[in-house]
Amino acid sequence: MQGLVETRGVGVGRSAATQRRLVFEHTFEGLFRFALRERLSGQAWEALREAGVDLSRPLLPAYSHETWRRSLELAAADVYPRLSRSEAWRHLGRDVANGMVHTLMGRAMVGVARLLGPLRSLRRFNNTLRSADNYVESRVTELSPTACEVWFNEVMEQPSYYQGVLEASLALAGARNVRTRVLGREGPGAVLHVEWDE
Repeated sequence: MQGLVETRGVGVGRSAATQRRLVFEHTFEGLFRFALRERLSGQAWEALREAGVDLSRPLLPAYSHETWRRSLELAAADVYPRLSRSEAWRHLGRDVANGMVHTLMGRAMVGVARLLGPLRSLRRFNNTLRSADNYVESRVTELSPTACEVWFNEVMEQPSYYQGVLEASLALAGARNVRTRVLGREGPGAVLHVEWDE
């Protein structure tokens, strides 16, 4: 089922495995209404509409994980056709973080991140992710004041997307020269290394 889904019965007592995976409106808004708005072709707008995301109308409160993933695939092919798939998804990760700055929720999160700084902001990264959707989780292992390992439970088979999210998010929190690399895959998830200059 495309678009907004019924969530009745999801909540206390339901496991994450039985919970419907949703991506929230402001995540779509940040990417498609702000970061990519002027860069998407007419064909991409139509393909997104067919996938369940009609950018000419008000966005739904939430969309399915499947709709989000398909939307990212369409955007990557349209906006970054000359890049490798991995690099295109990395750029989309940066775009979604940078686009969120223009949403009401994103402005508040960035303001807090700038006050906290990169490391303390990264300690709260799981909360940041959970404001974008209801299923991606992360755990941070601090290696030094400017380096961490970050585990993600779900990376859509594109860990480079979360490299981009981390790079842009930490830059917004005040980090300079952010560097990431994939350390390994764990089922549908991955572990990334991130370091930066203060």
